[in-house]
Amino acid sequence: MEIITEHLAGILSRSQEQDGKETKRQALLLVTMAKSEADTLVETYLGQQGPPFSDNGSAVPQSKIKDLPSLERSSLPSSPWKRLALSLSAFSSLSEWLASVLLWQRSLNPKAWELLNLLEIAENNSRAVSSNLATILGRQDISSPSLTTLSTTIKKKVAGYMVCKSFYEWLSQTERDLVILLAESSV
Repeated sequence: MEIITEHLAGILSRSQEQDGKETKRQALLLVTMAKSEADTLVETYLGQQGPPFSDNGSAVPQSKIKDLPSLERSSLPSSPWKRLALSLSAFSSLSEWLASVLLWQRSLNPKAWELLNLLEIAENNSRAVSSNLATILGRQDISSPSLTTLSTTIKKKVAGYMVCKSFYEWLSQTERDLVILLAESSV
């Protein structure tokens, strides 16, 4: 009886490992697709904002936005698991930021259908990535902080760009971390 119990425990353990690896693989697939769309989002966003955003060769105005999760690679922890925890927090916040940018752009550029569609997709992708990371990390949904209120058009345009850029950067980092964790998983 003891041998059967040990055998079943081994089967369950391998099954859980395979489920965990498949969950990571699915998350990686989602992140990779979202990253491709986010790259298009950044360029489309800039093209729809008018000068100086859409000017070729012009420096895009940038600003530190309060409460926006920015990625500072030099201060990231060495553990991919700890970085994924930071990514989870970032995507939870970015979901709210992307929803705000979508609202702003509906007002500022109501006929920019491609941009509005890409922002909606990015918001949904951010929520999906957040959910997948929560599953991988065994956590419940993370609440996001309240967002900074922006009043002027130029501040909204700059913040929107910074949100789109931050979303892409966090997807790139998360993709790298998931690749590392999949490589470390047993076959």
